[in-house]
Amino acid sequence: MFVFEDIITMDDRSVQRFLRDCDPRDVVLSLKSANSDVANKLFSNMSTRMAQNIKDDLEITTNVRMRDVEEAQQRIVDIIRDLEEKGVIVIMKGGKDDIIA
Repeated sequence: MFVFEDIITMDDRSVQRFLRDCDPRDVVLSLKSANSDVANKLFSNMSTRMAQNIKDDLEITTNVRMRDVEEAQQRIVDIIRDLEEKGVIVIMKGGKDDIIA
C-alpha cells in the first residue's frame, strides 16, 4: 500500500512526472506535515522557480486543518497510483523485482 511518505523511495524521473499533474496548492498543503526527507525529495525534483513558489506559499499558509493536509496528500497519492496503473511510472514495492533503467 503506497502512502505519501513512500515518495522518498521513488526515482527522480517518476517524482518529476507526477509533480506535473499535481495542483501546486495540494503540494503546499501536503508539505505542511511532511517530514524533511519527503520535502527534500519533492523540492529537488522541481524547477528552482516552482520550488521557490512552493516555499513562499508554505511560509504564508498558516492555520491549516490536518484534515485538509491529509486530503491533499491523498489526492497526490491518487495521482501517483493512477500513473502507475497506466504504466507511466514504476513504484518500488519492496520485492525482489529489479528495475532496469
